[in-house]
Amino acid sequence: MLNIEIVHFNHFTARKSERYTATHNGLYIVEEGSLTINQPSGEQFELSTGDFILYNSSDLKDASAKPGPFRAIALVFDIHLFTQFKTAHPGIQTECDERRFYPFSAQSNKSIRQLKDALVELAEQQAPQYAQAHTAMALLSLMAEVQPNILSIIDHASTLTASQKAIKYIEDNIEKDITLETLATHMSMSIATLKRRLAAENLSFSHILKVKRINHAATQLRISKNSITQIAFESGFKSAAHFSTAFKSIYSMTPKEFRGQIMK
Repeated sequence: MLNIEIVHFNHFTARKSERYTATHNGLYIVEEGSLTINQPSGEQFELSTGDFILYNSSDLKDASAKPGPFRAIALVFDIHLFTQFKTAHPGIQTECDERRFYPFSAQSNKSIRQLKDALVELAEQQAPQYAQAHTAMALLSLMAEVQPNILSIIDHASTLTASQKAIKYIEDNIEKDITLETLATHMSMSIATLKRRLAAENLSFSHILKVKRINHAATQLRISKNSITQIAFESGFKSAAHFSTAFKSIYSMTPKEFRGQIMK
């Protein structure tokens, strides 16, 4: 997986909280239009064209785009970028434990804007990981200098529980043949220990895998023009028929019906 995944949006639709979600963190950049976001505390603020934030996906659900044209980019950072940042800057501390959004405007620090634009370009080009990582680290450093409280987001992003690590591994390898054995090996624990830790949180590997594959497919049905069969295989299903049955068990409609509703 690349250090940074880039996702383009031409609309913003608040999505329902999905089960077994893995929190994503990175930059959210409004390219056109305006987005109203609620802070976790309930306070509202607005991101306009050119504005951007370091975000936590679990907090970004409560947002809405204003009527009119809207385009945005999300740069989803791999967790290792945040752990590398903390390792490189062990002396940087924040007195704020509250996780919230700290917006940067289109008129903010010139160096920050230039690094942000360079990072978007590198992600678009799928540049080498070291180029993405060093640019992202430099950008985070300057953002933290201007707004030290974003360190609370970085701290939170660099820490995952055992179940979150399992979910993240599934998301990162969604197209592959994922087994309980491969997951346990990745997490450096026995199968019995992994099953016990998941069971302690009322989680099941098989059901997590099914739900995550379906959620990935639902996202692709929303944002891509790929055929339903192609999306089925890219989401790890062995056949379109199996995909359709599994999808309907979660969403109570077929993938074709689901895409039809999105198009409306």
